[in-house]
Amino acid sequence: METKKDEANHEAAVDSTFIGSWSGYERDFLFYNTDGPSPTLPNVAYLFGVDFDDDGRAACPVDIDGDGDLDLVEQSLQGLKVIENTSPPRHFLRLRLEGNHGVADALNAMVKVVAGGATQQDYAKLTDGFDTQVPFEMHFGLGDATRVDQVIVTWPGGEQQVCVDLPADKLVTIRRGREKFEARDLPRWPEASRPAAKPEFSYGIVAKRLDGTEGPLAATGKPAVVNFWAPSCAPCKQELPLIVAAAAASGEAVQFAGVSTDVGDTEAVKSAASAFGMNYPQFLANDALIRSFFGPAGKFITPSTFVFDSSGRLRRVFQRPLAAGELEALLDSLREEPLGAAELDHRGAREHELGHDAQAVEWLKKALAANPDRGLTNYHMGLALLSLNRPDEGLVYLRRATELDPTYWSAWFNLGAALHNKGEFQAAVDAYQNALKYHGGDAVVLLNMGSSAARANQAALAFDCFERAVKIEPGNAIAWGMKGELHFLLGQIPPARECFTKALAIDPNESRSRAYTKELEKLDKEKK
Repeated sequence: METKKDEANHEAAVDSTFIGSWSGYERDFLFYNTDGPSPTLPNVAYLFGVDFDDDGRAACPVDIDGDGDLDLVEQSLQGLKVIENTSPPRHFLRLRLEGNHGVADALNAMVKVVAGGATQQDYAKLTDGFDTQVPFEMHFGLGDATRVDQVIVTWPGGEQQVCVDLPADKLVTIRRGREKFEARDLPRWPEASRPAAKPEFSYGIVAKRLDGTEGPLAATGKPAVVNFWAPSCAPCKQELPLIVAAAAASGEAVQFAGVSTDVGDTEAVKSAASAFGMNYPQFLANDALIRSFFGPAGKFITPSTFVFDSSGRLRRVFQRPLAAGELEALLDSLREEPLGAAELDHRGAREHELGHDAQAVEWLKKALAANPDRGLTNYHMGLALLSLNRPDEGLVYLRRATELDPTYWSAWFNLGAALHNKGEFQAAVDAYQNALKYHGGDAVVLLNMGSSAARANQAALAFDCFERAVKIEPGNAIAWGMKGELHFLLGQIPPARECFTKALAIDPNESRSRAYTKELEKLDKEKK
């Protein structure tokens, strides 16, 4: 019989050598509340791309980038993931409660929010779920509502406090016993700090074929099936006859590609491909291909089969052996299923993010044919056309986007930038004012508006914009430089000198301030 000490040592040894997943690689679930008269809670984790197979411990909805929607931070035994919410912008209320002695006094206060004909309820808390601390601010989605009718707070102890007519899209602070509330903009990451878009599930990455040539796995225009396998993989051998049969039955209507993850023994791959009659193109995996399909960690699973529709959009992933008839049924459904306006728009927007604007325009034309009154699609079309140096056409779509959704600040902002580039400075100022109206004090919008106002001979408005911008971002060297430039052009040398000095103290390489400082030095020499 083992002693207690022996048991402890045995358990420690098991823990230190354990390799795998404590939960058996079970996929994460995300349940969606359909609401309505007969609400259901379907599991949509796969559809939203959050069905991770690691050992989840904590999940926290939090607005990580300050854009007004909730993102998701997920902690597992394997690491930390941040999943950005890229849904179209909607209205919201962010609410913070403060008691008589700070936030601690507000814990467990009940809150009802009435807006847009709906009532929502939540309570002030610091933790939610297993091992998870959440932001103290409460988030309420408002949909299309631009104002909040009332907020009813029931404080610990039963005291009720009512605030009426609150603004949307703000962080609102309600203090116990005080009649007035405070509303301010959310702190936001600057756009320049966002990572550049990267291809997702790109079968256009070049890989080496078994015959020694190189090329992409497939091309858009037809559905594509990409199967990752290996000669040493026993489950692969079970499904390969099914994939070979599906490829033969599909003929030229579907593109098939095999990717072997055993790249060290090409002869074994060729022998296995020949034995199974794999007459479709065979490739050898490389790092770029693996990262594109399986993520930056490069942890691949064999067998894995990725199925794309004719537009190149990923429709299904099998990370297990296929069952008989499963692949054929899926491919048949792709032939019968037309893409909707939202899906076409997503494809077009993605191509624009990747810099493929000619392709983006083609997808967005199809999206507008399906639904010409979709504001987001008109916005994306405007951006793509501007990138193709077709400003007149781009302006038409940006204006249409603002008509369809007058509260869409990004559309107003980009409309202002396009009008400025055309030399229509007063119209640009008007567009930027609408961007500020629906987005609040944003330094980038203010700087652009100030530049247009200066060109429109509205010096007072330009100074106001620059002054507000440097108050919002006092560490922004460009803002100080732009303010100094206007002072200089108006002959206001002392304040110009002060602005350039501040800009160069922040960033010695700020080009505008460096150039004007040299001009000031010339003036000083001429006076001497």
